Amino acid sequence: MLRKEPMLSSRIFIWQHITKLTLQEVQQVIPLYHPIWARTEPDDIAFADRHAAHGNFRNWARLTAHTLTALERTGRDHPDQEVLRWAFSKLGS
Repeated sequence: MLRKEPMLSSRIFIWQHITKLTLQEVQQVIPLYHPIWARTEPDDIAFADRHAAHGNFRNWARLTAHTLTALERTGRDHPDQEVLRWAFSKLGS
């Protein structure tokens, strides 16, 4: 979209292409991204990536926000698959 607008496009110094994270990268990066993921089982992180985030960091940010809401409402300190399923249901809205 920005490339189509010369006045905006000219302000971009370097165009960056961001590829999606592999599962191995997700397992390394996401626990460092936010404390809730540091306390989450690796299998649950893989579950979240497979069903909602798909290696996309923007999706992880959205999922993290909804997961935090779920944790606050349930009083839990880390997400499990039940919490994650609830958060997944909020991503479509």
